[in-house]
Amino acid sequence: MNKIAAVSKKGHINTLPDKYYKLLVETIADYAIFLLDPNGIIISWNRGAELIKQYKPEEIIGKHFSVFYTADNIERDFPAYELREALKLGRFEDEGWRVKKDGSVFWANVVITPVYDETKTLIGFTKVTRNLSERKKAEDDLYRAYEELKESEERFRLLIEGVKDYAIFMLDPAGNITSWNEGATRLMGYQAKEVIGKFFSRFYSREDIQRSFPEYELEQARNQGRFEDEGWRYRKDGSAFWANTIITAIYSSKQELIGFSKITRDLTEKKKLEQQLLLVNEELKESEEKSRLLVDSVKDYAILMLNPEGLIMSWNKGAERIKGYKAQEIIGKHFSIFYNKEAIKNGYPQFELKQALSDGHFEDEGWRIKKDGTAFWANVVLTPIYTLDRHLLGFAKITRDLTERRRNEELMLRNQELVRINNELDNFVYTASHDLKAPIINIEGLLSALEEELGDNSNQYKDLLDRMKRAILSFKNVIGDLTDIAKLRDEKQLSEDVNIAALVDEIKLNLHEAIVVSDASIELDLSGFTSVHYSRKNLRSILFNLISNGIKYTDPQRPPVISIKTAISDNGEYVLSISDNGLGIESKHKEKIFSMFKRVHSHVEGSGIGLYIVKKILDNSGDSITLESEVGKGSTFNIYLKQRTAEDLS
Repeated sequence: MNKIAAVSKKGHINTLPDKYYKLLVETIADYAIFLLDPNGIIISWNRGAELIKQYKPEEIIGKHFSVFYTADNIERDFPAYELREALKLGRFEDEGWRVKKDGSVFWANVVITPVYDETKTLIGFTKVTRNLSERKKAEDDLYRAYEELKESEERFRLLIEGVKDYAIFMLDPAGNITSWNEGATRLMGYQAKEVIGKFFSRFYSREDIQRSFPEYELEQARNQGRFEDEGWRYRKDGSAFWANTIITAIYSSKQELIGFSKITRDLTEKKKLEQQLLLVNEELKESEEKSRLLVDSVKDYAILMLNPEGLIMSWNKGAERIKGYKAQEIIGKHFSIFYNKEAIKNGYPQFELKQALSDGHFEDEGWRIKKDGTAFWANVVLTPIYTLDRHLLGFAKITRDLTERRRNEELMLRNQELVRINNELDNFVYTASHDLKAPIINIEGLLSALEEELGDNSNQYKDLLDRMKRAILSFKNVIGDLTDIAKLRDEKQLSEDVNIAALVDEIKLNLHEAIVVSDASIELDLSGFTSVHYSRKNLRSILFNLISNGIKYTDPQRPPVISIKTAISDNGEYVLSISDNGLGIESKHKEKIFSMFKRVHSHVEGSGIGLYIVKKILDNSGDSITLESEVGKGSTFNIYLKQRTAEDLS
């Protein structure tokens, strides 16, 4: 029976029957198993070698085994090195790239073992090769995933560290500080080692601590998801600053509370709400998941990362809420998508990036565009993010919607414009009231001269002359009212103790003729108070206008009754009520009657200025007036005076 040499574990030759050896080798398809002579020439070839390396036995037997190596390995004589190492160590194992017949490469595990005969003479080498390309690919994929994870975590960490205008730190569920960023050090004055593990109440006043306000903040954040507040906070050196604070509860994917993010910004100088920034902790390096949860928990800010070219690399819930895009819709696009056509045409987005790189920080306010095409007024902060070796990673971009604040500012400007117009109107009234006096005096003189000129014939024109006199008198009264309005602008009246009954008697004397003609009666009920500390001249003007209106706008079916009462309200205001039984005023006209030249009943002669004067006098003194009225039954004017009465002062 023919026998063929086989190699023992010790490198010696054993003899096996030919058929067993062939069966042993040929049935192995996952390994290339073949023999080399002492010079590296291939002298056997199995089925596995054919499958892995693509050569038929007749194509490869007799060739040097370096045919399987890359040009680089051949140039540095690596095949010969493998044989030398196998001889020296008794075995050589290696992994590396090998070449198939078609020129493609595969990752191979190779074991070379020297073969000796019974006299310990070298007769060749066994070479076993396995294709590990799939395993290599899996390892490479795993390594790349690991590197990407580290880069992503580094990006989030650098995003947090790049923000220096905010104190950003993390609290555990009990309120103890677990992380501390550079912004917190700059704002609060503490180094991380001084505060980590300490309860966050150290930034609050003694009063806030005594009333357990820090614990209340955590409770509200836990119950509501977030808590926002403004108030005084304290630095390490004891100095106070006005802070805007947002505390947000942070939950794991299992909805377990893992702590709170706390963001604080110093608003002492600006005295207004600024954009708020995601408070991400620079020491939260444990996992990318924690960083993502911290960023996503802030929903009042659009917080995103741009690459150096301005392409969007990350997207938080606040960005989705403010701008309307889902993450999958926007990541990878250029951030200029948020700008209007004119800004894009002028290259403003690129200008922002350049300024941020130049100055280390860029802040701006302007119109930005949402997904649905609507515009919103945005506060934007761009900060360049660098690695430790100053390689630019990209930019942190924080955006807040300030549309509501913008509307309030525009409303304030409109109010200022109304004040300006009102002042101009006052100036006009003041000028007109003075400039019209001289022409009226001239007309009055000319009318007197005309009467003298007519002599006895004046009786013939008596009705016409009387109407002209009444018109002049009415004109003089209007000018007098305008003069009073102009005086109200600058005139400051000294308060004094005014007896209400005596003042009403004085007014009754002035209105004697109107009272007699209308058969009016004036009733007094001064049970609330009898006198008031107020400007006598202004109080007389108020009562005169309201009493004369009560007589003037009487119901023709009944004589006028004017009732004056005093009372003290529940909140301590002195209430002076003037009621009449006149025509009454419809609800839709109640506000109108306090405007200049606005009248409800045109059939009664009047200037439409009296109630305007009353309202302005009370506005100037910080007091107020209200109206209760019913058509056909009459009206009640309630005057609320904050000043104390003479009895109260005594």
